[in-house]
Amino acid sequence: MNETLILLPGLTPDDPVRWAFVGEEDILESDVCENAAGLSAISERAGNARLIACILRGECATMRALAVPPKSAAQFRAAAGMLLEDELAESLEQVHVATARHDSGAGLALAVKKSAMDNWLAALGDAGLSPDIVTADYALTPMTEGRAVIIEMPDRMIGVMGLKGFAIEKPLADGFLTAILDDAGVRKVTACTAKAIPGLREDVEIEQRGLLDPQALIGFFTEGLDKAPNLMQGGYRKRRDWRAAVGPWRQVAVLAAASLAVLTLSLVADSARDLRLADRLEEETRALHDAAFPDATGADPRAHARQILGAGGGRPVFLALTNNLADSLEDNEGVEIDRIRYNASRGEYSVSLRFGDIAQFEALKSALTARGLTAAESGSVLRTNNVYRGELRVSFS
Repeated sequence: MNETLILLPGLTPDDPVRWAFVGEEDILESDVCENAAGLSAISERAGNARLIACILRGECATMRALAVPPKSAAQFRAAAGMLLEDELAESLEQVHVATARHDSGAGLALAVKKSAMDNWLAALGDAGLSPDIVTADYALTPMTEGRAVIIEMPDRMIGVMGLKGFAIEKPLADGFLTAILDDAGVRKVTACTAKAIPGLREDVEIEQRGLLDPQALIGFFTEGLDKAPNLMQGGYRKRRDWRAAVGPWRQVAVLAAASLAVLTLSLVADSARDLRLADRLEEETRALHDAAFPDATGADPRAHARQILGAGGGRPVFLALTNNLADSLEDNEGVEIDRIRYNASRGEYSVSLRFGDIAQFEALKSALTARGLTAAESGSVLRTNNVYRGELRVSFS
C-alpha cells in the first residue's frame, strides 16, 4: 500500500502517541493513542505501509555538523562520536550515532542514548510495528547555513540554527531563544510561532509565519524524511530477511534434485516391469514439478532440473547468484528490497528496490558488476514521497 505511517511519540513509550497514515498528497487518517502499546490497533495496516517513520522528540537526541565528513560511513560515525563525546552525559559506549550528508557537502550527526533507542524499538515491536526510520523532530527541518527555522508547539519549541538542531521546553524557550540565535550568528529567521521573537539584531531578516496545526506539522515532517539522519543505522540497521523470501526457491532446488531421484526409481521400476509403480511415480513427480515451477508447467522435470542446477558449466547458478546478491546488498546499507523474484529458466533475479539517494542505487549496481553480475535496470527509477524506487534484473554476465 502506497502510504507512510508517521508516529509522533512523547518522551517515553508510556506517553500518548500521535499517528497518521499519509498518502501521496494528503493525510488519509490520523489519531492519538494512549501509549505505544495502543499502536497495536493499527499494526495490521502498518504492516502494509510503504514506510514507517518514528519521529522522536528532540530532547532525546543531540545533533551536530561536520564540515568535511569522511567518505566511509564507519569512519564518519566514528568522527561524529568523537565530536559529540564532550557534549554527552553518557560514554560513547552507551550512545548510538547516526549520520547523513547535507546537500552542502557537510555531514550531520545525530546521537541518542542506546537505552532510549532500545526502549522505543522494544515498545514498537511489542505493538507489532517495525520502523524503517527513527529520527528526531528537529532533524526533519530544512537546514541552511546562516538561517534559523523555529517551530512553536503547545509545550515546546524546536528548530535548527544553520546545521544544528535544538528543542526547548516552555517557558525556558522564551528566555534563551534570542541568546541562542545571537550566538549562532544567523542572518535570517523563519518563525512558525504565535508571536514575534523579541530582542533579535536589527540586521536579522525575519519571516514570521503562523503556528502549524497538528495536520500541517505531520505534513511538514513527512517532507523532510529523506534528508534527516536515520537512527536505524549500524547495529540498529533494519535488515529485511529477504533470503527467507527466496527460501522456497532453495527448497525447489532440492525438489528438483529429488525429482531426478524419483525418476531414477521409475527407471528401475520400469526395468523390473513394474509399470504401474513407474507410471504413478512419474505422475507424482510431474505434479510436484508443476506446483514448484508454475512458469514451466508441462516441461520435462529431468531436463528442467538439469537446467537449473547445472547451468553455466555445471555451476549451481541459483546459489551463486543468491550469495553474490546478498553480499552486494550487505555492502550497501541504504538500499532495501521491496520484492524479489527468481526466474529459473533465465537464471535471473528481478529485484524491486527502494532507496533514499540515486547514488546508493548506482553503488549497488557497481557492487554487483564487481562480483561478475549483470545488473540491468528494468524501467525507470521513480520518486514518491521522498523515496526512490527502481528495479534491477540481476544475472551472471
